[in-house]
Amino acid sequence: MVRYLALGVLVAGLAAIVWTAVRGDGGSDDPAASPATADDRDAAATTAAAPETTVAAAGDPETAVGDATDFVDDALEAADPVAEAPEAAAPEPTVATTTVPPEPIGVLGTADTLTNLDGWLNTDATSLEEIRATNRLTVVQFWTFGCRNCKYTLDALGQLYTDFRDRGVEIVGVHSPEFSYEADVDNIIEAAADLGVVWPIALDTDKRNFHRWQPGNIGYWPRVYVIDGDNQIRFDRTGDGRATYEKLYETVEQLLTQA
Repeated sequence: MVRYLALGVLVAGLAAIVWTAVRGDGGSDDPAASPATADDRDAAATTAAAPETTVAAAGDPETAVGDATDFVDDALEAADPVAEAPEAAAPEPTVATTTVPPEPIGVLGTADTLTNLDGWLNTDATSLEEIRATNRLTVVQFWTFGCRNCKYTLDALGQLYTDFRDRGVEIVGVHSPEFSYEADVDNIIEAAADLGVVWPIALDTDKRNFHRWQPGNIGYWPRVYVIDGDNQIRFDRTGDGRATYEKLYETVEQLLTQA
């Protein structure tokens, strides 16, 4: 509607300008009028002198049309609701974040003790209970230095020991030899140094603890447990799989966080 009204104003304005221009150029409308005298011409010149510039500007059709067009464009732009309406901002997407707590680590049973040992290496302790009493968690691994699968686990145990030793985690390697040369203490000491085993070693030469902790006809090298401060078993796995020792690391870390 605003556009149509503005167009009508423009047409009316143009018509008025054209009519004014025609009137100014044509002179008198009366063919019978007598020629003007010199005095009349002087008076008329004196009267018309002041508005001369205005008449000339108003009498220029092209200038008038341009001014009128600019006026209409300004009016249309000011009245255009689309031009004035602010662009609606797109709503920012919201992402719901939830933190899923880890599954609780259950209790698998009560840990046994270590008895009838032939001694200890890398520690002044004389019993598993003494070690447990001064630590928050104890990792117990049954192993023997000639076992290839056992050797595969030592890097993971070493990393765990480095990361958590100062947080109250101790490892006990229960050395239960499979062959006679593995029962020699000097060989055990040398192999431990070569393999980087720096945590306590319990000498289970006759494998009595090996079989008591793993009842039945089959025992495993390696087998690893995690015992908490209440002497409860919280982790028990066999083999040397990478996933097993990654899970061991995660279990120790989680238990330390929850304790």
